[in-house]
Amino acid sequence: MQTIKLLSRRKAAPTLFVLEFERPADYSFRAGQFARLGMELEPGAAPVIRGYSIASAPEAPTLEFFITAVKDGKLSPKITALEPGQSVLLDGPAEGSLTPDRIPGGSTLWLLATGSGLSPFASMLRSEAFWAAWKDVVLVLSVRQIEEAVLARELVAALPLERRPKLIVTTTRETDPARFGDLTGRIPTLIASGALEAAAERQITPEESRVLLCGNPDFIAAARAELKLRGLVSPRFGKPGQLVVENFW
Repeated sequence: MQTIKLLSRRKAAPTLFVLEFERPADYSFRAGQFARLGMELEPGAAPVIRGYSIASAPEAPTLEFFITAVKDGKLSPKITALEPGQSVLLDGPAEGSLTPDRIPGGSTLWLLATGSGLSPFASMLRSEAFWAAWKDVVLVLSVRQIEEAVLARELVAALPLERRPKLIVTTTRETDPARFGDLTGRIPTLIASGALEAAAERQITPEESRVLLCGNPDFIAAARAELKLRGLVSPRFGKPGQLVVENFW
């Protein structure tokens, strides 16, 4: 376990923060993996440690995270309140298997996320190696209010034109049509109705599609069920698949 210093902190939305930390010279990771960050919340007590997906590219000089301050969370309200110059604990190597190399084949990669589940996909989209492997990418982000989509829009706008995914934002709690995203409703419902495919101008099929899911457990379960109906399953016991998932808590 080592200590890393916060370099910058930005409030992107009411509860969504972008934190940038120094990166130890010996710390390596693959796009899609998470780091274990911790803080000692009480003197003499064991540190509270949680996994947070890394949003920066593997070749970046710093470690960036998109973190939602959960109201009753034990660590997230504390870590998002830090000021530059303060430190957190970095525990062990990067972990996680939300990586597209687990599901080779296909021509279109779908990245489906809720909230700050965008983080691992940001790392991928910023990575040189990712774009060497994938040419057609659809990024779908589900948020409650439209303000929460700011990081996705900033991310895509900052990428070179030839490396920009098709971005689709869907809102779930907006009532004013002027504040809807590209779509409105939960991603699993939009898959079932065909609305997501229509917006993307692409079909989701086991032959042509590979899918990564990252978000809350309810979203993962519902989206996985809808995709299974279309023949997309996770690789298991040596059998190939088209779907990889990661619960974001």
